[in-house]
Amino acid sequence: MISMEKLFWNKEKTRGSFDLLHKLAKEVDFVLIGGWAVYFYVRQQESLDVDIAIRYDKIDYFKRFGVSQYESMKIKYSIIDNIYVDMFLTEFSDKELPIPVSKILKNYIKIDGVKVVEKEMLLLLKLWGYFRNDEVKVRKDIIDVISLLFYGDVDLYRFKNLVKSCGVEKRRSTDVLLEYLDKGETLLEYIGIDGKEYAARRKEYKNRINEIS
Repeated sequence: MISMEKLFWNKEKTRGSFDLLHKLAKEVDFVLIGGWAVYFYVRQQESLDVDIAIRYDKIDYFKRFGVSQYESMKIKYSIIDNIYVDMFLTEFSDKELPIPVSKILKNYIKIDGVKVVEKEMLLLLKLWGYFRNDEVKVRKDIIDVISLLFYGDVDLYRFKNLVKSCGVEKRRSTDVLLEYLDKGETLLEYIGIDGKEYAARRKEYKNRINEIS
């Protein structure tokens, strides 16, 4: 695996988040999504927040820390040791995602004792972040998407079938993926690849994506 030249987030903060993630995995049942899920597949950029898909009846565990809801969003969260744990709940949070939470909870693999959503679903979930208002987090999404695509052995035909079965429009899936491949050229210091190799891999993947679109 390529060694990273530069960390996107502060190492001290990400370590605290990583430790919390493992603690939670031992105490409550969930499936990991988001930036940490990408990390488990490719071991590159770490994450700040812990994003999980969870059954609604499992959030009682978090009530001791306080459970709040984001304004105008069907996502609940707890803050534990200054770390945000974002909870996407069955039925309640479905409109916030391209895939029903119940489907995410059935499609995972275990890595180091943590249930992690399957990588093709993860790729689609990460592309959904294109419509965030937070520009910094969008940049992190681009890094995660490209790292997962280049180093995560994603099955693009399986990804295509998932997009189709979930009824996701091209503008919110493959079109975003193609755009991220172009924007990734400005983030090479976080992807751990030089410009020449990136250009070659971008061309290869854009051709493959256009073939399945």
